[in-house]
Amino acid sequence: MQVARNKVITLQYEVSEKGKNKLEDGTLDYLHGFKNLMPALEKFLTDKKEGFSGKVEMAPKDAFGEIDPHLKMEIPKSQFENPQEIKEGMQIELESEEGGIIPALVTKIDNEIIHVNGNHPYAGKTITFDVKILKIRDASPEELAHGHAHGAHGHHH
Repeated sequence: MQVARNKVITLQYEVSEKGKNKLEDGTLDYLHGFKNLMPALEKFLTDKKEGFSGKVEMAPKDAFGEIDPHLKMEIPKSQFENPQEIKEGMQIELESEEGGIIPALVTKIDNEIIHVNGNHPYAGKTITFDVKILKIRDASPEELAHGHAHGAHGHHH
């Protein structure tokens, strides 16, 4: 069986920054062809067979994006309900102007200002994915309807 649209792929992966140490690793199941992975990574995996191992390097634009200076913000403490509970290094959620949620890292706290960065932690980095395809299977009708893989024990919305 080959990696193709409507197949669930079990992938072992390691993510590293070009020329540097590993950032993260793990195993994931994803539904191929439904934009559940970065397009460049999905394209790299297309037509590969179970047991395939390989590496793909991606520029920031193809991986986690370039650093967006607009996502580095200085927010007055008065705009937070409980600013005393916010600590440097914390991940917080901000509401965008469109009403969406932006996860942000608290990078610094001054007397009246909380500095946050809403960029993905790997934004601006050239990333290498070292992948191994552990398993390929047909997606269930429910997975196809939902547009993503479900775990071994089903899935609840």
